[in-house]
Amino acid sequence: MLTAALATVGAAPVRADAPPPATSDVADGVVQRYLTTPYGELNGLRLADGRVVVFGPLMANSVATAAPVGERIRVIGNKMADGAIRAVAVINLVSGSTADDQPPSPPALPPSPPPARKPLERCEATGPIDLVLHGPRGEANGVILADGSLIYFRPDLVRAPLRPGQLFAAIGIGSRGPQGLAMEAIVAASDLATARAAAATVLNPPSPPQPPSPHVD
Repeated sequence: MLTAALATVGAAPVRADAPPPATSDVADGVVQRYLTTPYGELNGLRLADGRVVVFGPLMANSVATAAPVGERIRVIGNKMADGAIRAVAVINLVSGSTADDQPPSPPALPPSPPPARKPLERCEATGPIDLVLHGPRGEANGVILADGSLIYFRPDLVRAPLRPGQLFAAIGIGSRGPQGLAMEAIVAASDLATARAAAATVLNPPSPPQPPSPHVD
C-alpha cells in the first residue's frame, strides 16, 4: 500500500501548472522562506507579508541563488484566484540578480546530471494552520502549519473547509531539508490520534479472509 502511495506523490503544486491569465502582476517583498515538493525540490516561496509565489522547475534551478532568504525581490507573474502569484521572473532588488522561466542557452560542455531526489520517508505533522494553499479551480490542496511544515493533499482527501488557526494533522510521505518538512498526506484529520488510527487502516489493511479448507470425508 505504501508503494502505491509513493506513486501518487506529485512533483509540484497543481497551481504551478495552471495556465496563467493574460495580464501580468508585479509584487515586491522580502523572501521569508522557500517551499518545496515532498522530494525536497524547490517549487515556490513565501514573502514576509504572507503572499505565496510559485514557479516551475526551470526557475527553480536559479531562483534560490538569485534571491536568498531575507533579500527584497520583485516578482513578475500572474496572480491566481487565491492571490498567489505564478512567477515568470524574479528580480533581486538589492543585487540585481534575476531568475526566469526561460530555458538556459545550450552549455558548451555536457551538463552535470541533476542531483538525486531525496528518499521519501513516513512523516507526521500536526498543529494550527498558518496558510491554506489552493489549486487552479480554487480547491484546497495543501496547508502550511504554524511550525512551517508544508503538507500537500489530494482535494478529495480533505472535504471540510479549512481556515487559518484550525488544528490539522496528517500522516504521509515526504522529506526534511533546509526548508523544513514537506510531505504528501495519505490521511488527514483534526488531531494526530485520529490520523494515526486512519493510517493504520490505510497503510496496513487487514488480510483478506482465507478460503475454507476443503472437506474430506
